[in-house]
Amino acid sequence: MQYDDSTIYQKNFIDDIAYEAQNLQNQTHLFASITIAQAILESDWGRSQLATEANNLFGIKGTFNNQSSIMPTDEVINGERITIDDSFKKYATIQESMVDHINFLKGATYEPIKTSNNYKEAAIALQNGGYATDPNYAEKLIELIEEFQLDQYDK
Repeated sequence: MQYDDSTIYQKNFIDDIAYEAQNLQNQTHLFASITIAQAILESDWGRSQLATEANNLFGIKGTFNNQSSIMPTDEVINGERITIDDSFKKYATIQESMVDHINFLKGATYEPIKTSNNYKEAAIALQNGGYATDPNYAEKLIELIEEFQLDQYDK
């Protein structure tokens, strides 16, 4: 893929997290392409306020080491998109965010991810597990993976 100036930040973001996503794939069964696509979608390529102020690439709510940030978030409830303020985990580094994301996905509702044969199955398993309220979440992940050829990072 050839990048122009308007997409150089996208290439840089992928380059910044791809190695860690691959390391985490070696330790778990979460495809690196899924980790990268989620980081892109959830953090707007690392440019969201949550990513820049809290190193939270995945929109994971709660506290981490007693640290959190209150941020507005869009949620889809009963088919209606609303904005609420919620508490999100705050990390010292991007790597902490990525490792905690993997730990977060160890919950029982995400068990089907471990048996996914490809990124499409994994994206659907994430949506079915309730990762996001967006009914098009899996479709958006798949589109990102295909548009930016993120499956090249899967081992």
